[in-house]
Amino acid sequence: MVREGQPQDREKAVWRSQVRFWSVAVISIALLSACFIVSCVVTYHLTYGKTGQRLSELHTHHSGLTCFSEGTSMRVWACCPCAWKSFGSSCYFISTEQNFWSKSEQNCVAMGAHLVVINTEAEQNFLVQQLNESLSYFLGLSDTQGNDNWQWIDQTPYKENVRLWHQNEPNFSAEECASIVFWENRGWGWNDVFCDTKRNSICEMKKIYL
Repeated sequence: MVREGQPQDREKAVWRSQVRFWSVAVISIALLSACFIVSCVVTYHLTYGKTGQRLSELHTHHSGLTCFSEGTSMRVWACCPCAWKSFGSSCYFISTEQNFWSKSEQNCVAMGAHLVVINTEAEQNFLVQQLNESLSYFLGLSDTQGNDNWQWIDQTPYKENVRLWHQNEPNFSAEECASIVFWENRGWGWNDVFCDTKRNSICEMKKIYL
């Protein structure tokens, strides 16, 4: 009788082992699924929540946005306000209205932007294609103390960034704002100018990614 009971005991042991295995597997899958769902929810709120807020803010300043596909491995949509130019991760607006430097910056801020910060020569090469060679345009660069301590409007480190001044510029401490201007035989470059002179300007904002 003992011999007849052994196969049954082994079957019960195997059955219990399988039950334990599948129980652990089901619990593990449930936990992983819960973690995945929580991760998705958090990512959505961190990413799309901020994007939605930014889009809402832009719609208060602009009548519409132009969106276009970017990226290769996965589809990414980038948006700029209508009539703004797209380059890299930024959108640019070339103002046709002439104002003082401070007023130009206020106008950019009112549109959710700031006066342009030029970070690379490629960025400047793109911008000058949109500019009028007979005009001068304010940049988001100033030296408010007149002591050669130039600062970008977005706190980009000046000395660690690209500097594309015309030869022998800046050259006058009373000229505390920077502009980009086209000079014959020199092309486009930066020049220090008086902040209270009226000039055109360039606004910049970061693209919205969807």
